[in-house]
Amino acid sequence: MELKRRIGVIIVCGIPAIVGSGLLWDLSEKWSTVYGYLFLLAATLLVFLLAPQMKAKLKQGLQAVESSPRFYVWLSVLAAFILLAGYALVASLVLSMEILEFSLQIPWATLVSSYTWLVVAGSGLCIINALGGVFGMHRYEMMSKRIVFLSLTTIMFGLMFILFHLGRPERMPIQNAISPNFRSAIAWMGMLYNIYLVIVVVELWLLIRANLAERAEQAEGWKRDILRLLALKDLNDSRLGGILQKMRLDRLLYHPRLHRILDDPRLPRITATMAFITGVAALTMLGSVFAHAEARALWYGPYYPIYFLVSALFTGYGVLLAATIITYRVKGEEMSSESKALMFEMAQVLALLLAVGFALTSYRLVTGLLDPLRQGPTLFILKGPLSPAFWIFEVGLMSVLPSFILLRAAKKKSLGGVLAGSLMVLVGAFVMRYLFLVGGQIYPNVFPRLSPDLPTILPSYMPTITEVFLIVGIFSGFLLAYTLGEKFLPLKEEGSEHA
Repeated sequence: MELKRRIGVIIVCGIPAIVGSGLLWDLSEKWSTVYGYLFLLAATLLVFLLAPQMKAKLKQGLQAVESSPRFYVWLSVLAAFILLAGYALVASLVLSMEILEFSLQIPWATLVSSYTWLVVAGSGLCIINALGGVFGMHRYEMMSKRIVFLSLTTIMFGLMFILFHLGRPERMPIQNAISPNFRSAIAWMGMLYNIYLVIVVVELWLLIRANLAERAEQAEGWKRDILRLLALKDLNDSRLGGILQKMRLDRLLYHPRLHRILDDPRLPRITATMAFITGVAALTMLGSVFAHAEARALWYGPYYPIYFLVSALFTGYGVLLAATIITYRVKGEEMSSESKALMFEMAQVLALLLAVGFALTSYRLVTGLLDPLRQGPTLFILKGPLSPAFWIFEVGLMSVLPSFILLRAAKKKSLGGVLAGSLMVLVGAFVMRYLFLVGGQIYPNVFPRLSPDLPTILPSYMPTITEVFLIVGIFSGFLLAYTLGEKFLPLKEEGSEHA
């Protein structure tokens, strides 16, 4: 055990250090040695200023790593991937967007397909949460905190893909503020998702406010003050309360009318309803972004707004089932009987949704083959270069195989089978988004039948290493946010039991 702990400490300290050193070396070699020297000077000054406290802090950190090596190894790996993503982002801004394989032939690539995967999953979680908070299916309410937090983080990090894909992300909020285009589906999608995020933050706070107040009673010092502030409890006897009084914020935060509104039992349902409406509207608008693209025969038409709703549900269920089961297994805890029953019920619902999604996919393919305008791109997916990925991942791994596994797991009461089926759905859905987005752009749209050299003029696409760094880093940020949220926020299902 001592050897394993030492290995864990070495990994935790070594991985970010090695990655950071490599990035610093690449920075000084590719761009300018001045940047490298500036970073080195800043690090030296930081060490000099923190030297009196660094030894004690380092000792405390090593003790924490030794007490839970797996947790900190996991955090260090995620931190390393996030560093790589930061490097890729800075490189794309300083050098060129071409290092992310951005081209006129395929302007929307893996970054955008990853965005749709995460954002659609988050919208599906919004709909699942509404089953309990809006439509009265009370058995879902025990998971409301986890569902809302997952929906918040998936959409927040999904929007990062689009933000970093813009090349100049700082221009987006400025242009949206001074010249919004209300005829653009993309503009409406962005506004609706931002409104949704604000509502979901309020909804999550309302759900965990009572738990924060309970934790504040058990905490001491500054942790107690912060928890009481987050729960909007009285801080008159603390230093933080004095600061609020000087800033005259206490009159606003502790106004009796505000607390009467917050204590109204109808408020959580109202916020859940608002989140449901804005989430579904934003998701439908996302489908409309592609459905209005008349120049892309594979996207155009009324089909995709409907399919986006169905795929949001089965992707959201997949994320929720996988995250919940993995969390309990990693923490070594046992689910309550009510939580297990809900897991198996959701597995059956997920299998049904996969069948509906497969039926919609079959309808799209059949109508595409019968439509002269869409016959070419449909055959390109079925028989072209992307066909192996379509049949293996979208049909086999996302639709057919997990349906049988989930139904069998629900019948046998096997959480492992539910986890396996959910992970299959997530992997297959990720490839499905990629095929939909990239495949719709690869097929030539300007007189494709007039070219005798069709196979040789297809634009090629392969993600670059910097694009992979950025994608993996954003997903790592999502996993880090969920890990920290699970550790520090009261997300656990009510009625769960410890092993």
